[in-house]
Amino acid sequence: MSNQDTEALRQKLEAMIVKELAEKLMAGEITGDRAKEIAKIVLDAVPENVTEVELIRTIAALDDKASELAGVVYRILSDKDEHEKSKKLDHLRNMIRNMQNV
Repeated sequence: MSNQDTEALRQKLEAMIVKELAEKLMAGEITGDRAKEIAKIVLDAVPENVTEVELIRTIAALDDKASELAGVVYRILSDKDEHEKSKKLDHLRNMIRNMQNV
């Protein structure tokens, strides 16, 4: 994953968290103070210049610090897994095509 991809993932994470917190606030599932606590947890945990490995590790641990983020964590990690599987399948397909053309 390039630095641009890592930055895009970090921004996607932050956007999803903002949306999740706003929805929970509107539904009365969390208080404004709790939303602020969660925002601080995320900002402290996810610095701007973070490596892919650090970012994935941080994302996986976010719901340990704020259970309200479990849905976001699950969606991000599931999307990442699906993306990785897709890349591997594409690579295998290309290898098979190349072997057939030999």
